[in-house]
Amino acid sequence: MELGTLKQTIFNVFGWASVSMGLWTLIMVNSWIIIGYGAPSTSKNFITLTIVFGFIAILSRPSRSLGKWGIFIGGYLILFMTVLFFVGWIITPFP
Repeated sequence: MELGTLKQTIFNVFGWASVSMGLWTLIMVNSWIIIGYGAPSTSKNFITLTIVFGFIAILSRPSRSLGKWGIFIGGYLILFMTVLFFVGWIITPFP
């Protein structure tokens, strides 16, 4: 296998991993909200990995769109969890 093809494949893998981990984390957080449990700290690790893999995928031109999708999903998850925290804090500030 040629080195350029292998390098491109690695960047595509990071891009798809970023998008899939972001979507999986979004599914997990939403299911925890529906069930009634709080999101564990592992969701923060998945969000961090989603953003890091997205930045790695941005380095190559063909996988750039996957990297952007991963970064945007990670940013949305951060915004989503922050808004949920503040809405919960407004409803019951001192549990």
